[in-house]
Amino acid sequence: MNKINWGIIGTGNIAHQFASALVTLSDAKLYAVTSRQQATAVSFAQEFNIEHSYDELSSMLAEADLDVVYIATPHPQHYEQAKACILAGKSVLCEKPMTLNKVQSCELVALAKQHQVFLMEAMMIPMFPAIQALQDLIARGDIGTLKSIHAGMGFNSPRDWQSRVFNPELAGGALLDVGIYPLTFAHILANDSLTDISSQVEKAETGVDLQSVVNLGYQSGVIASLSNSIGHFIPCVATVMGDKAMVEIPHFSYAPTELIIKDQMGNITNTLSFDNSQGAYCLEAQHVHHCLRNGLLESPLVPHQQTLAILEMMDTLRAQWQLIYPGE
Repeated sequence: MNKINWGIIGTGNIAHQFASALVTLSDAKLYAVTSRQQATAVSFAQEFNIEHSYDELSSMLAEADLDVVYIATPHPQHYEQAKACILAGKSVLCEKPMTLNKVQSCELVALAKQHQVFLMEAMMIPMFPAIQALQDLIARGDIGTLKSIHAGMGFNSPRDWQSRVFNPELAGGALLDVGIYPLTFAHILANDSLTDISSQVEKAETGVDLQSVVNLGYQSGVIASLSNSIGHFIPCVATVMGDKAMVEIPHFSYAPTELIIKDQMGNITNTLSFDNSQGAYCLEAQHVHHCLRNGLLESPLVPHQQTLAILEMMDTLRAQWQLIYPGE
């Protein structure tokens, strides 16, 4: 496999960011794009010098030389589009959340295994060198026994109730949009069975979750307190506490460049710095390339089990909130 040929479903902001990253990689080729409207697909193709543009997914999937598809559409479209890609024998990198619920993702995972197709959720947190270094710190016992995890992120979205983030028809709400990141961060670091999950939520006028605080308990005794919002700004910062030291991780979910290590009095004892000049989308694409070239059907950094575990947590939270999306 020389250059890896990518197709992109969707032409929105995330698709633009991913395409901008792909064009910087010497072993990647933006091969095809599909959108609901041909004019939009053609415009995107012209912007990124893409040879093939379509307004039908089936037409793009019929391209024999297409290796892998990046799905960058709204949440409710992921399931059907990923399923179509898998059935066409195309590898899939699907934006988070991979589907609306665990049942849908279980079906995709089983289908991918049946058809021997690579399938991965585009969860960037495990890709970052800073996060991998943090996992090593915890594993070595450098902060002592892990005791608790705090993480949060949120933004103040304009109150356009018809926008994607507030629209239940598009699976809007804070949880699937930003809350998935603190949940994944805690899951990765606790690396343990969940014993308790509770929450508080404020809903928007449209019925989706505007903000929530989620409390997790793990079998080891580790506890996590996680917050997310689309109604007000929450700094994207995580703090991991051990019984010997603690670590602060600014921008933990999208661009962590340092680990700030503090003693039990809150005094900084060390700061570890990391290069994040490539950016998350390049790291994701390069990881997919590695997996494809080594014949892997799932990512060792974002395994199917992790995707399913996070969706199960989000299913549980939405059940607590009586939040069901249309069509589920």
